Amino acid sequence: MSFIEQNAFHPQPLIKVRELCVDYITEKGTFQAVKSVSFDIGKGEIFGLAGESGCGKSTIAFALTQLHRPPALISHGEILFDQQDLLSLSPQALQAIRWSDIAMVFQSAMNALNPVITVGEQFEDVIVRHMGNQVTKKDIKARAEELLEIVNIPKSRLNDYPHQFSGGMRQRLVIAIALALSPQLIIMDEPTTALDVVVQREILQQIYQLREQFGFSVLFITHDLALMSQLCDRIAVMRHGKIVEVNQASQVRNHPQHPYTQELWASFPNIHQGRRSSIDLDQVLEEIQ
Repeated sequence: MSFIEQNAFHPQPLIKVRELCVDYITEKGTFQAVKSVSFDIGKGEIFGLAGESGCGKSTIAFALTQLHRPPALISHGEILFDQQDLLSLSPQALQAIRWSDIAMVFQSAMNALNPVITVGEQFEDVIVRHMGNQVTKKDIKARAEELLEIVNIPKSRLNDYPHQFSGGMRQRLVIAIALALSPQLIIMDEPTTALDVVVQREILQQIYQLREQFGFSVLFITHDLALMSQLCDRIAVMRHGKIVEVNQASQVRNHPQHPYTQELWASFPNIHQGRRSSIDLDQVLEEIQ
């Protein structure tokens, strides 16, 4: 029996992944980290990729942007982004797509930010790399200030360095930088893992609001299925490099089909009846609306 719901409603696909395989080539042999994975992400959709550590989630994220490094190797499959086959593009064409069409928010904001240059310079680096002489310093500053205000950081902090911000503010900075070139897809790899519960809540509100405002798609990757189930439109559950279940988030949450998905739910403490997450995201979304 298949637990992958192929007919579940979702928007027109922005990205299609078909039979993707990623191997790690080592002296001891070949390890297949991602095994014939297929999924779509619709335009304007928040699509969740859940599973325990080591199941292949982050490997997929890096493969989609082709930021993977040896010994990782894409051995098979197809990645279609807006009808373009990303695996057939030249390095120059891929560079043009990264950040401008597909941006990435990494797990550790402190590692993603350059510690020796200001926030304003980090915005400038991303924008100039892709737009060159098409944009002036005045325009870059205006765009950076606009984005800081969008993520609720005072524009007066444009000349501050990453270490001068709290963990939650650094994560919002990374999200703002990801938005700099108005991408169609943002890949978020464990964006709230190192944050406390209150800050997690703020970041999730931010992601939801920004998606509503700008209409971009999100690939949201986390091991926290309970958190994901209330933020995402659809969820894919991974185990040992394979997707074992894909469905609407409400179905995955309330009626998990695959035994592994059921096992994941059982691993979450259930202090209050009917609540599996430490964050009440139903309340979060009500506050947003």
